[in-house]
Amino acid sequence: LAESVVAAACSRVGQRVLHLDRRSYYAANWASFTFNGLLTWIKEQNEEPKPEEVKDWSSLMEEGEELIHLANSDSASITNLLVFSFTSEEEEEAPNTTEEEKAADEDAVKESSETESADSKEEEAGAAEKEDQPAQTEGEEPEADQPLPSSPSNPSEPVRKKISYAQLVKEGRRFNIDLVSKLLFSRGSLIDLLIKSNVSRYAEFKNVTRILTYRHGNVEQVPCSRADVFASRQLSVIEKRKLMRFLTSCMEETEEQAAYNGRPYLEFLRNQQLGESLQHFLLHSIAMVAEDTPTEEGLASTRHFLRCLGRYGNTPFLFPVYGLGEIPQCFCR
Repeated sequence: LAESVVAAACSRVGQRVLHLDRRSYYAANWASFTFNGLLTWIKEQNEEPKPEEVKDWSSLMEEGEELIHLANSDSASITNLLVFSFTSEEEEEAPNTTEEEKAADEDAVKESSETESADSKEEEAGAAEKEDQPAQTEGEEPEADQPLPSSPSNPSEPVRKKISYAQLVKEGRRFNIDLVSKLLFSRGSLIDLLIKSNVSRYAEFKNVTRILTYRHGNVEQVPCSRADVFASRQLSVIEKRKLMRFLTSCMEETEEQAAYNGRPYLEFLRNQQLGESLQHFLLHSIAMVAEDTPTEEGLASTRHFLRCLGRYGNTPFLFPVYGLGEIPQCFCR
């Protein structure tokens, strides 16, 4: 992303820019892939790196020119990449799983299975969520292909159709998977840059429709707007009033807030007579800070969340429709 922004800035002031990229895709380790593209990327990452040949280019250099060797350093940041299958055992066809099993077997020989790449977990979890299938896992042990007890289906919903690996590959172009998944606040330096540079014309963004949190074994919707607060069934009438009063009061800095500088944000929330539900929402889903985060930082994060509300939709977050890899690509255009 950084190099793409610099290239766009140079082009904007009249410079001619030449892009040199080792890969056939944008964004390096922040890329977005279709499912088939992801499998190809995994295969490339599992291949043994070839030793770099340092050639002598001195004969091609002219007076005043300096040769700079570009080290392929970012490839070393991805290690111990494992593949897990979330498809159902009864619908899974043997010929279709050989690619994943082979990749998993190769990794098992290369590395111990105790540590896993956080990237691969996010990618495969994203694939499972986007295809709305039961979360199942396939590890090194053959008996690990059992449904996880932590992901029961909601009894109020119809039974979800199980999907096979062949179907996942066939439908793999219907969704994208980010290697690193992040959301954009609707206000901030990146959004301002996208608008000012007209790069936003090349991309399509979608407002995240709702924010969920996991609490006491249940997935609950976090009330963001005033309408959400009053429509929430998880909060009592008293809690709704307390939440609205707190969100209104925290937008301005007061002496009471300054008295808690350096003290944990959770302590400040408790002393505001907020219940456990409101503390959880404010700490983990609105401010998105740790329990021991200083109060001034927690309040700053809460204010930023509230300032971003309503600019483009019901939540403060935007996401590129075709994945975060689109942003560097748009700057390159």
